[in-house]
Amino acid sequence: MPPNTTPTDDKAGTTEPRSAADHCAAAEALFARARAMYPTLGGTGAEHGEYKRCFDWADMHLRIAEAMTAGAHVVAAHHPLLAQADVRVAEACLSHETYRWTEFLHNGPGTPGRTA
Repeated sequence: MPPNTTPTDDKAGTTEPRSAADHCAAAEALFARARAMYPTLGGTGAEHGEYKRCFDWADMHLRIAEAMTAGAHVVAAHHPLLAQADVRVAEACLSHETYRWTEFLHNGPGTPGRTA
């Protein structure tokens, strides 16, 4: 097996990312791994597959971080609206969404004991 296809000492795979910052760090580690692989890429499909897999997983981590950040912004924007009495229509639409995001951000993804 080529040396670039086995995990090295990257910490991205040892712990499960739980925050947007953790997902960004995992993506950064995967981009660094792909960058280190690039000069030594040969003609084998396994090497190219691993190189592409690094980018695919990094993209997934960045999308999760973006979604978590957007959810946090929804919750933060909704909080001041609760103090205003004339926002009943927005309250009905946003309450359910912010409740779910607050629950997700509080418990974190992959919390043991939670079902998907």
